[in-house]
Amino acid sequence: MTQAHDGGWIPVRKDFVDLDTRCQARGNSRRHHGFPHGQAYILRDAAGHEYPFGEDCARAAVAHPGLLLQVPDYTERDVVPRTSLPDPIPAGARRGGGGRRSAAETAAAERLAAIRYLVLRMEKVAAVPRVQPTVHFPALEAVYEQYLRTGDLASAQVRRILAIERAPGTPPRLRATNLLDVYTAHVKLERLIAASNSVENIRFLRGLHDWLARHLVMTASQLAAAGIEMHPRAFTSPGIWGPEAEAASPAPARPDPTGSLF
Repeated sequence: MTQAHDGGWIPVRKDFVDLDTRCQARGNSRRHHGFPHGQAYILRDAAGHEYPFGEDCARAAVAHPGLLLQVPDYTERDVVPRTSLPDPIPAGARRGGGGRRSAAETAAAERLAAIRYLVLRMEKVAAVPRVQPTVHFPALEAVYEQYLRTGDLASAQVRRILAIERAPGTPPRLRATNLLDVYTAHVKLERLIAASNSVENIRFLRGLHDWLARHLVMTASQLAAAGIEMHPRAFTSPGIWGPEAEAASPAPARPDPTGSLF
């Protein structure tokens, strides 16, 4: 197992990676395995460099496997089943019964939610080509830059970010769950485009991608036509198809593969 210099690995996030990415650690075969589902835990070493790890390798690398539950998960709306991880807080440390969260657990969950929303809105979805400009929120620019420098958020910043996400004036399509759906669909469309060697199919997929970028939604028929599998409740968040939302376009028919690029 590759070790960090002068210390252990620090989990940063769970995210999508390119399908040809290799794990930083070596498995029992002494080879660097790949990521068939295109997901990885991103761990940071003591020098500040980030590397992708598979789930088992990440468990072995960090001080406690439960730490992997304490990072933002940007793959949550994918369909890949997840292995149960140990509870991040030892049972003896819990207060109260009945499954109620402690104040520390609530604060930790809110911190992760705020980080994920901040990064989705200011980086991951904002970077989608031709995405509608309302995604990037200038009022969060200073907080985002500070987060990039420190890797953390103060309690007041967490409250502010969550207040923005939950505010009545925030359109449903700009709320956290829908932005996570947009990011997931974007990643999957980009993979399909890169893997295709059909001119017509690439045009079809790019058309869907442009629609996603402009409208921040996809219909079930569009997902099916593209061959995208996602969370069963993808693009069903409250309000995104409401009266104020633009009507969804009919799903384009998948073209017959013609015109090979090679």
